[in-house]
Amino acid sequence: MVRIKKEGVDLRRYLDVAVEIARSASLSISSDSDKRIEVSLERDVKLQADMRLNNIIVQQLQGKSPFSILSEEEGFTKGKADSEEYTWIVDPLDGSLNFSRGIPLFCISISLWKAMQPLLGVIYDFNHDDMFTGLVAEGAWLNGVAIKVGNVVSEHNAVLCTGFPVSTDFSEAALLNFVKDIRSYRKVRLLGSAALSLAYVASGRADAYQENDIAIWDVAAGIAIVKAAGGAVYFRPGVINDRFIVRAANGFLLSRVVEAGNERFVEHGKE
Repeated sequence: MVRIKKEGVDLRRYLDVAVEIARSASLSISSDSDKRIEVSLERDVKLQADMRLNNIIVQQLQGKSPFSILSEEEGFTKGKADSEEYTWIVDPLDGSLNFSRGIPLFCISISLWKAMQPLLGVIYDFNHDDMFTGLVAEGAWLNGVAIKVGNVVSEHNAVLCTGFPVSTDFSEAALLNFVKDIRSYRKVRLLGSAALSLAYVASGRADAYQENDIAIWDVAAGIAIVKAAGGAVYFRPGVINDRFIVRAANGFLLSRVVEAGNERFVEHGKE
């Protein structure tokens, strides 16, 4: 396969690095102690597995690249001065509550961005041994087989993946607006993992994804893979600091959805 380089960065090599790290980190999940709750939040949990996977992934990324790292569990770690534009974005275990309860929808999420532009993404559903990968402008794959977003053009025929991030406003008015946003879809699925939701859109298992005020580490790899799979992403800051409004689908369906919400559709990274 042709190696894609941008300003001297071998993206295929770093995609391989991310895949290798995701696989090796998943092998450290070995006992029920990983489900032990370290921190209990109002609507989420932090597990021993979150902390341990994060340490493994961050240490290996530091050893195999010069780039900065933004991870859910440690925040920002600066890389070498000459590579500051590039940042790994890591969610060591997206779907922690699912994992703690034995609900088989969780994954490791690793992506590389340049400034606010996604370059590559890896989402590893290690419970099912499904490796979703993508290189923007080259292609996306599931276990090495090429994948593409679906071609549904009407919400009435589409399956939407969505969810309620930790920062969700659960007021009656906010919930009524949420229902208005999703009621035109044929089916709605709340998987408990934004990363897997986006991977499902990239592979055509679902047709659209939307969440408000979602953290960047939850969606960074998925955004990259959706774009690599021929999809489009609407992406802008939310009302809460460091949180984003994200919509993803094929370009036609996404433009209809965003226009219905009275917002101008701009594919992320394009004007």
